[in-house]
Parts: sequence; structure tokens; C-alpha cells
Amino acid sequence: MRNRLSVEMATGQMVIAIARWLLVLVGLLVAVWNPDPLPQLRIQVAVILLVAIANFVMHAQLLRQRSTLEPVAYAASIGDLLVISLLVASQGGFASNIFVFYFPAILAISVAFETKRAAALCAVGVCLALGVSELGASDGLSLLERGLALSATAVIGNAYWRLHRDRIQPGATPKTEARADLFWGQIASIWARWAIVLGGAAMVLWQASDTAQLALGILPVVALLAVNFYLHGRYLVERPANARLTLLASGLDLGMLTLLFFSWTGTRGLGNPSFLLLYPIVFSVALVFPPRISWPFTAASLMLYVLLAMPVADLKMLVVRLIMLVAVCGLATLYWRSVRRQGGQDVESTFDQVAWRSALAS
Repeated sequence: MRNRLSVEMATGQMVIAIARWLLVLVGLLVAVWNPDPLPQLRIQVAVILLVAIANFVMHAQLLRQRSTLEPVAYAASIGDLLVISLLVASQGGFASNIFVFYFPAILAISVAFETKRAAALCAVGVCLALGVSELGASDGLSLLERGLALSATAVIGNAYWRLHRDRIQPGATPKTEARADLFWGQIASIWARWAIVLGGAAMVLWQASDTAQLALGILPVVALLAVNFYLHGRYLVERPANARLTLLASGLDLGMLTLLFFSWTGTRGLGNPSFLLLYPIVFSVALVFPPRISWPFTAASLMLYVLLAMPVADLKMLVVRLIMLVAVCGLATLYWRSVRRQGGQDVESTFDQVAWRSALAS
């Protein structure tokens, strides 16, 4: 484990490689669509092309099942965070339309490394994200929401990574594995909901101008807090909610997010920071539920945000945010399928060994 990539780490590195290709493609789209001034554009294109070349080399290693040094994997992830920070800073920091690139990067890191290393790398990512956001930041509440949403994404991803390492065992049938995923994996939705509770409470407390406004605004937050206390309590005593209740609770998360949008007193539309909490919600649902449920949920989230973001002052910013939301769901689904496939291969290999021994005996 010290020098070469383990099997589970190689799975996470494949998620990182796919995330990096997404960043390259979307980065090029952002660069050529209504481009920035020439000096900034040169930096952006040069950095993106360098990332593409480096990712091709690493992806080829993974596809050919060649050994990769762990320090190289760590350095590459730090490089991703630094590249995103450089691009965000080149666009003015807080107002950059590619800040959301941090979400797939931190998502991939959280499911690729063991907890201590993932926590260190994600902490570096959150600090870099907040550091570059200080450039031109309009208010402290928006910075707080950014840090909270990114931290929640990291916690959700690595919590699920630990579950598949320690609790969720390969099942003999897909139905058995689906039950295990729902039984243990719904902690991802619970952590996402805690992020919404904290973000909502921070927004209400920050913006309240009198006691009546504070009392009225905090009521939905307290209601969601009670729901999550109930669900988390059931999870801790190993009697978690069923699929219907878990999905209903995720629908309540979207409802709470809608209320936060309407309670925001700052710049309307794309300037509302509440959208950041959509990323951990979509991420958690894609880890808990199969694609036939997670993708329609993501589509509903996309449509909801389009409606809430009206009027749209910057179409490019909206499109980039929507693409990154789809990317979060896609990467979560990719990881979900990868760990499922590993489990299926383990079970199948066991059956193959038994059959081979039986054939020899006969």
C-alpha cells in the first residue's frame, strides 16, 4: 500500500481520470465561449492542454493496468486543485464561472484515497477554493456556503468509501447488493441533509434583521433538523429508512433549498449561493440509488435550479453550473458501478474456482 496503487485506490484513480477529462472538456468550452481577454485566454488554454497531456499519460497507465506510484497519484490530485485555483484566480476569483470545477475534483479525491489522505487533500482543496474566492468576494455568507458545500461533498464521498471497505460486502445477487447499498449507504443522504441544515441556519441567522424574521425563517430549518435527527437516529441503531422514505427525505431537501432561495436577500438569480448545496444532494442520491432513480432526480434538480436562477444574467455561468451538476451525478454513478462490479467479480471468481475444482475432481 505504501508505494503502489491498491485495487480500491486504482478504482478511485479511474474516477479522478474521468473527472479530469470532464474538467478539460468543460474548461475548453468555457475558454472559447465568449472568451476572456487574450492574456487570460492564453493562460487558460495552455494550462488546460497541459492537464490533458498529463491525464492522458496517467489514464493510459490505468487502462494498461500498469503500476503507478502513490506519490504520483497524490501529486496529480494536488496539481488538479492548483490548476483549478489558477483558472479561477485568472477570472477574478469570487465571480469566476468555473468555481464549480472544485466539486468534481473534491468528489473524486474523496472516493480515491483512504480517509486521512483524502481529508488532507480535500482540506487543501477547500482552503484553495476559499482563498481564491477572497478575490472580489461580496460577502462572508457566500464564502461560508462555498466552504460548507465543498466540505460536505468530501465527507459524503469518503464516508461511502469507508462503507464499501468495511460494511457493504459483495452480494450474490444485484438485489442483495441494492439492499445493502440502501441500508448502509443512506448515510450519504444524511450527511448532505446536515449540510443543508447548517447552510440554512447560517443564512437565516446572518440575514435576519429582527426577531420576527429570525423566528419565521428558522422554522423550516428546525423542521428539517427534526427529520434528519429521526433518520440519523434510526441509522445509528441499524434500523435505517426504506427506499421510499429516503427518497422522500431527499425531496424535502430540494424543498428546503427552494425556501433558502426565496429567503436570500442578496443578488437574485445566479448570485444566490444556495445552489451550492445542490451538489452534495445530487452526489448523495447518486451514491445511494441506482441510475434509474438518481438520474431522474438529477434532471429534476437541474430543472428546479433553472427556474430558481431566473432571470439569467450570464448564460455561460448557468450552463457550466448545470454541466458540473450532471458531472457530479455521472461520477458518483461511475463509482457506484465500479464498486458493484468489483463485488460481482469477487463473487463470480469464487464460483469459477468452485466449478474448476469440481471439474478436476470429476
